[in-house]
Amino acid sequence: MTDHLISAVPVPFTADGALDESAFEKVLATLEPHVDAVLVAGTTGEFPALDDDERVGAFRTAVAVLGAPRVIAHVGHASSRQVLRVSAAARELGVDRLALLNPYYLPTDDAGTVAFFAALSAEHADADLYGYFFPERTGAVVPVDVVAQVLALPGMAGMKLSGGASTLLAEHLAVARPGQSVWSGDDATFGKVLAAGGTGVVSGVSALFPQTFGALRRALVEGDATEAERLQAVVERVVGLTGPSVARLKTGLSLRTGSPWAARMAQPAVGPELRDEIAAAVAEHA
Repeated sequence: MTDHLISAVPVPFTADGALDESAFEKVLATLEPHVDAVLVAGTTGEFPALDDDERVGAFRTAVAVLGAPRVIAHVGHASSRQVLRVSAAARELGVDRLALLNPYYLPTDDAGTVAFFAALSAEHADADLYGYFFPERTGAVVPVDVVAQVLALPGMAGMKLSGGASTLLAEHLAVARPGQSVWSGDDATFGKVLAAGGTGVVSGVSALFPQTFGALRRALVEGDATEAERLQAVVERVVGLTGPSVARLKTGLSLRTGSPWAARMAQPAVGPELRDEIAAAVAEHA
């Protein structure tokens, strides 16, 4: 089955900042019937705030709930040394799908970017590797021709495009190799991505509204245009309300589950009016 819908799962914390393993397991269980796979410890998962052991623990929990083939472990880190350490731990859990965010914080050049991905490829060419490009979060715009060099590395199975990179879907599709997946992080454009020839979306908002996104996936794949149009309108509303914002998603997940769903990283406040709007959407669609 093609992974048209991948949920980028937030990671829950208790009010004192501890990892809430029970809440994480429960949200994964709610996703299981509705999504094709999950991306664990990505941007929505606040990966920079996770200790490596916590990150690997999140991979382990996801494998236990969904099975290893449905888990994509984000192994992005500041250095290849750290990337390879986390990758090796993920592979020991049976996870053979690894996503790697392009280099961030310190600037590099095109050759440095390719070398960063090549280090993962050299160690794990037998895995399915995915380039993850997010200029707004990394401070680096990776040119499409450099993306093409990354995709030519052994083991590269595709890419995820977020932020400004997702607006260049057609250009990235043009450099993808046969059989490689191309996902957009713009989850409000699910239908448009499929229509353009993309594989689907990696959606943070689907973690809060899995039934709605799962139903849209089915309508799109089955060619039910009327139902897809109806559900697309719902998706656009809930994405506009809650994404891309970890704070808003966690507010919704807390309202839905009763768990704190606190954040570790600094987040903008969600005021009472916005909280009420999110609560209404959760009551209607979650």
